[in-house]
Amino acid sequence: MASIAFPKHAKTLILSTGHTYSYVHIPPTNSTKPTILFLHGFPSSSYDWRHQITFFPFHGYGILAPDLLGYGGTSKPTSAEEYKAKNMAAEIIEILNHERLTKIHAVSHDTGTILLSRLANYYPERLLSCTFLAVPYSKPGEHFDLGAVNAMTKKVHGKERFGYLKFFVSDRAGDLLDQHSESFFTLFYPRDVSIWNDHLGPEGAIESWLLDDRQDPMASYITEEERVIHQRIMEGHHGPPLNWYIVLVNNLNEQDEIEAKLCPGISCPTVMLFPAQMKSVFPGDAAESMGILGPSLFKCVSTPGHWLQLEARDEVNAILKEFFEKYDNMAEC
Repeated sequence: MASIAFPKHAKTLILSTGHTYSYVHIPPTNSTKPTILFLHGFPSSSYDWRHQITFFPFHGYGILAPDLLGYGGTSKPTSAEEYKAKNMAAEIIEILNHERLTKIHAVSHDTGTILLSRLANYYPERLLSCTFLAVPYSKPGEHFDLGAVNAMTKKVHGKERFGYLKFFVSDRAGDLLDQHSESFFTLFYPRDVSIWNDHLGPEGAIESWLLDDRQDPMASYITEEERVIHQRIMEGHHGPPLNWYIVLVNNLNEQDEIEAKLCPGISCPTVMLFPAQMKSVFPGDAAESMGILGPSLFKCVSTPGHWLQLEARDEVNAILKEFFEKYDNMAEC
């Protein structure tokens, strides 16, 4: 939550949709540098970008890091319809317009990559570059079949990989996560990432973990103070963000994207960073197969875990800084 983690730079804005957004905004300290938009994932807030929010202004860049819809100090509607990507992309653009930001670098992680994918399709003229951390760009209008994906991964790996999604879209998920938030925190920010193979991916595994109130050692890249701040931000509010998953699993974006006849690719320079163990997942022509039309960088960083911006903060920051510097001047075009 912007007001808790970064009170000196926290702002709120009531949009034309009636939603209130909380966000961190730091203007560029160098007039030649643009602003970087950071889009977080689940279960998170703008606080997950704390190492980037302190790093990039030192190098002249501006920062815009919103608590996305359902999170932190931002509105938390209960209807999944309000979390459709087309609507949320328009809300981000309204914030950019309010802050008079014409072209920005955009960085996303986890479910935030869904939103950045649609920003790149609906509003390509606003982006200097796109960065996707841990989760790749997703083409518009594609149908997602959770049952088929879990069946396929079980056949290949012996266990489902996305069983947690089935839980996230269930009626009791929000309450269970709120009631066992410490247990959930140690599962989602684990010291040993291999526990996801047995306790997150298989169907029913996360429910068992929570109901047993199991807790593993805290991740080494998170301090006790950071854990307390994170839990304060998420306390009692795990339910609303699950609407992002309800939209995904029920394909609520699909018709909007088909009707809009969106270009399936990305025209601006693009970075995709993944954990080390995913090195063999992407073929040499991955950029072309994903429809990435501009310059691209596919790279695995040294950490094995999902939270690249936290676990490999220095490495990620250095890669992004070098990439951004190649395209900063496009802000003047």
